[in-house]
Amino acid sequence: MKHVVVILIVLLNIGVLAQSKKKKGAQEVKFGVQFKPVVPINYFGAGPQTVTDSIASLTVSPKLGYNLGMVVRTDFSDLLSFETGINYIRRNFDMDATGVVIDSSDHSDFGFVSYQIPLQALVYIRLSENIYMNTSGGLGIDWYASHVQSIGENGLLKHISLRRYWMHFSVLANIGFEWRTENAGGFYVGASFVNPVKPITDTRVDYYYDNTDRQRYEMNLRGTFITVDLRYFFP
Repeated sequence: MKHVVVILIVLLNIGVLAQSKKKKGAQEVKFGVQFKPVVPINYFGAGPQTVTDSIASLTVSPKLGYNLGMVVRTDFSDLLSFETGINYIRRNFDMDATGVVIDSSDHSDFGFVSYQIPLQALVYIRLSENIYMNTSGGLGIDWYASHVQSIGENGLLKHISLRRYWMHFSVLANIGFEWRTENAGGFYVGASFVNPVKPITDTRVDYYYDNTDRQRYEMNLRGTFITVDLRYFFP
């Protein structure tokens, strides 16, 4: 939570800075803030993963998360831009296990935090005087904060997800619509696709049954998701 507070303070300072920015030459630099609900998908190996054996059935499922950050956009013209910034991303997961032989079950959840610097080229199509449609693509530089652990509500699940890399990359794609105003700034609604180049975790889960006996399950989490993009650019 403290990371979110720090980012919010940074965003407020950027808003103040944006009010005093000036155009330089033919290029214009815009500052914005964004909030993106992270929506899990069932494609590219990113959906629920289930492992079943003679002891138990274990399922790890991605669920709704969020992406919060700032945007710095350099407009080369009304139709071509380059965009970067920094984002705080929290992916959330549910974990459920059910005993096959012994009547037992457990549930846990956990969140996996990363930071991303996106590098994207944007191309616009002008739909009306103030409304533009854009498409973009690029690369995300990702930093993964730490390993994460969790324990089941009934104490039968013990889980750890080890980050596979402290830094890695994601493929980014985006489409959306922007309403640009002279005095009130720019309002943007769109959708993005984020696909890490490789799985982001080595996940290990111990399921305890029959008192002290345990069974270990291992899997990799892809971390691929889409977002609903809500942005505001300062005037």
